[in-house]
Amino acid sequence: MNMGFFKHPCGAISTIAHIIQCISSLIVLGITAWAVRGTKTLTVIFPLVVAVLTPIVYGITLSTSCITRRRRWHVLPLLVTDAAISYLWLTAFIFLALNFNNVSCSVHLWNRQTVCSRKYSAEAFSFIAFLATLTALAFEILYTYLPKNDTAVREKPNGVTHLENNLRGAGVMSP
Repeated sequence: MNMGFFKHPCGAISTIAHIIQCISSLIVLGITAWAVRGTKTLTVIFPLVVAVLTPIVYGITLSTSCITRRRRWHVLPLLVTDAAISYLWLTAFIFLALNFNNVSCSVHLWNRQTVCSRKYSAEAFSFIAFLATLTALAFEILYTYLPKNDTAVREKPNGVTHLENNLRGAGVMSP
């Protein structure tokens, strides 16, 4: 009997990775939403958009995967979404790193305040979101390639064995 993706250890680890991804994206969302008030550059807006889209897209994909869980391809929406989101998070991390690591902390980049801890926190949590997405993708691919017991292997009895089983079941023959 097939235990399903979400009851399988790979599915459980993937779900935990997605929870970490969503928490990290909400932290990045908060920091970049605060930063975008004073700095309206692509390097801040792009991570903000990725942070907003991540929980929404994951919720839609998870719903689709749960609705179609009886189909063989029910993990496919998660695979496609995680492949796309992982590259978006990698790009967001690169943008944040390029924006923050070229200036020292004495430069008041955001809202004329010294905010090195916020800059580094946004950068770190964007990388954590990238790693969590990549981890979830790896375990979804592993689940796809692992052998599953979809159907129990039954021996096809020959005619005599089949007849004997029927007669025993009817109480005609003794066991």
